[in-house]
Amino acid sequence: MQPPDHQEIDHVQAHLNPTRPFCFTLILFILGSLSVIVSGCSSSDSTDYRQFSEKIDHDRSPSDTTPVEATADAAPEQKPVEPAAHVETSATAPVKPEVPAAPSEETTTEAAKSDSPASSPDEKNASSDHTLPVVAQKPDPKKRALTKEEVAQEKIASEPREVKILVKNRSFRRTSPENALLVNYDDLDLLKVMNMEPVTPEAPELMPEWLKNLDGKRIRIRGFMYPPYQQTGNEYFQLARDNQICCFGKNPKIYDLFPVIMREGVTADYILNRPFDVVGVFHINAESFDGALERIYTIDDAIVIDK
Repeated sequence: MQPPDHQEIDHVQAHLNPTRPFCFTLILFILGSLSVIVSGCSSSDSTDYRQFSEKIDHDRSPSDTTPVEATADAAPEQKPVEPAAHVETSATAPVKPEVPAAPSEETTTEAAKSDSPASSPDEKNASSDHTLPVVAQKPDPKKRALTKEEVAQEKIASEPREVKILVKNRSFRRTSPENALLVNYDDLDLLKVMNMEPVTPEAPELMPEWLKNLDGKRIRIRGFMYPPYQQTGNEYFQLARDNQICCFGKNPKIYDLFPVIMREGVTADYILNRPFDVVGVFHINAESFDGALERIYTIDDAIVIDK
């Protein structure tokens, strides 16, 4: 008996195992079904996603985004979102952002005024006042109104008094600096010394000898500075008997207010409402202007001692 060949053996095995081709076919079918299911899930309509993205683009500001071009898979019946009216829709023309107009000078000035705090009256006066600092000015006591007592005194003074020596002898002690004679305003008061009212140009000739001898002597006298024309660097000022004269308290007599000329190279600063001493050479000289007696005493080569 001959052994069977290989073909016969395969045929017999295929006949005995008919399920092997079926299983292979079933596996292929299952794999194909899975691919169909997966592709079906991924091929869902993209309309919802497109609408959502279009909604986001619509909510954005036209100045932040450019017009969105329609995608290739968009539905034919849908229209792209229309941009705002001020954005150009031409595909070729670039979008030109709206540039605000530059504010005018008037607008800028008004805005600056409204933003700045309201200035006080003092600040307004300080900004509008461009004058130089106020300096002491020489007042004129004759321009003020006289009191009743002064009016009465003026009437009495208008009647000339009999000139007579009331202080016959007077001596002075010397003091520092420069060994000056210590003198006060009562020594120069012609009403107290010689009962002279009003003072006439003949006064130097009628003075007592002790007063005449003061002419040309260095004296030291205490008084107040009548307001000069500048605060510092004064080469000349008026020496007043008291501060009532400086503050318009009364009209000074000719011997209550007289000029002081500083020593060469020396100046004096204005001393406000405070007494001080002057050391200088005393002169008796009646000077008139337009018939009126202007001065009778002067001091020159003077220095100021403010202690």
